[in-house]
Amino acid sequence: MRVRRAWPVAALLLAPVLAGCGDDEPSAEQTPSESGSPSPSVTPTPSPSETSEAPSEPPSSAAPALPTACELVTADTLAKALGVSFAAGEPGGGSTEENGIAWKSDNCSFEAEDLMEVKVKITGPDDFTTGTFSCPQPTEVAAILEPADDVAGATEGWWKVSDSPPLEATLRACSPTVNVDVDFEYEDGVDYEGDPRQQAAQIAEFVLAALAGD
Repeated sequence: MRVRRAWPVAALLLAPVLAGCGDDEPSAEQTPSESGSPSPSVTPTPSPSETSEAPSEPPSSAAPALPTACELVTADTLAKALGVSFAAGEPGGGSTEENGIAWKSDNCSFEAEDLMEVKVKITGPDDFTTGTFSCPQPTEVAAILEPADDVAGATEGWWKVSDSPPLEATLRACSPTVNVDVDFEYEDGVDYEGDPRQQAAQIAEFVLAALAGD
């Protein structure tokens, strides 16, 4: 009688049991960390080179405001130039348009009673409302017009005088940064003394020198 070998069958029956025992051990991926709690997150601190600062504003390049006409010229200024007494100046403003160019001005008016009125006008580059800053040629209606290129402190200028009494005249003296107008208006029938053109030039030169800091 032959005996059958049954051990291979027994080994096969034990294999699932051994495999089940092996599943009870946790894997390395399932093993919790030793601390038992997650690591805290760390926020990086920026280095000094990474710190942003608001850029500083560039310095303003705007030109300083011009003084007013009444700050530049007084009644004493006119008295020295014209040899007569004037009341205190009255501030004002105005606008002018000539030959398609328009601008505003700061004015100061002076009056010598029963004799004449003098008006000084100051105009800067920003005061031009039509056209660009320049030395506009005055209109020639009922007037004699000629260049005035001999005013100290001015690079260009004009002299305009009425061609009949009463005398009305304007000297326009222009520098690279400002235009100065000096207007004379005499009362009808008044005899004036001196040279109006030279007197107006003296006033304009005084204003231009004051603006230049001389």
